[in-house]
Amino acid sequence: MGLFNSTILEVAIGVIFIYLLLSILCTAANEWVAAITRRRGEMLRQGIRQLLENQPTRGEADTEAFLREFYNHPLITSMMHDKNHPTYLSPRTFAAVVTDLFTAAKPGVVAFDDLEAGGKELPEGNVKKSVLALVQRSSRDLEAAQVAIEGWFNDAMDRVNGWYKRRTQLWTIMIALALTLVANADTIHIVRQLGTDPVLRAAVVEEAKVRAQKPRPTISVEYKDEDDPTNPTVTRNEGNQLSEKELNLLGQLLGWHDNDNVSKDKAGKDWKRLWLERIIGWLLTILALSLGAPFWFDMLNKVMNIRFAGKSPDEASKKPDKQDAKLRA
Repeated sequence: MGLFNSTILEVAIGVIFIYLLLSILCTAANEWVAAITRRRGEMLRQGIRQLLENQPTRGEADTEAFLREFYNHPLITSMMHDKNHPTYLSPRTFAAVVTDLFTAAKPGVVAFDDLEAGGKELPEGNVKKSVLALVQRSSRDLEAAQVAIEGWFNDAMDRVNGWYKRRTQLWTIMIALALTLVANADTIHIVRQLGTDPVLRAAVVEEAKVRAQKPRPTISVEYKDEDDPTNPTVTRNEGNQLSEKELNLLGQLLGWHDNDNVSKDKAGKDWKRLWLERIIGWLLTILALSLGAPFWFDMLNKVMNIRFAGKSPDEASKKPDKQDAKLRA
């Protein structure tokens, strides 16, 4: 048969399928950890601090004074629920608060000149330099100046997103390590099981076909309650849910079973080699899970396309004619 429909290709499909299921579990655990540790809010806090630190105010020489006034502003305090930092802040709100702090000496309706004058009256600091550099290139238009401040904030949030992704990747590796050890997700052992058990392999391939027809695993974060930006709504699509059959197959391929070769052969001369293989199998699994569920979903579909490219649907369903039957007879 060649490569198409071969045992090797089916084993590859099975391994990719298992990686995908384990990656989905890692993603769910990562979101749970993010909610418990309030990671999004903490990342936003760090980004705002980087923007607004090292800036005294008119009344205080402390370099944290401007940052404190920012968080004491009513628009910001209204977003603090149970003293939790918001996980989202709109660029418009940020620009409005900064403009208000710059023009604190001029309550009411302000103009561009008020914003510029208020900035010049501030003591020397990073915020003063940054905002004045932005507004002085806005053709003396207040709306354009506020748009420039919004852009300044958006650029900073791009960096925050980078921090968040790196932190998420670190947590993914830690969760993958824990899941691999608890479930004994040994890639080498999985390959051997799939290669030697045709019934299990066929069941895995069939379920992999079902999984390939599902949506690509994605998670979206929305802020449906504008009055509570500390509590985002995390939405998972159908691709992030494991079926009962998939969980059953994981149970057959993973776990610390009684027929553990390492336990049986500990007294033998090859136990060191067996443990080395297990550690390598664990490391392969951890590395695979760090790539994420979307990667393995795309890979599964590519390999499935290779498998089914070996025969056309017409040929598969075509019945032999009478002449062919006579020749076989």
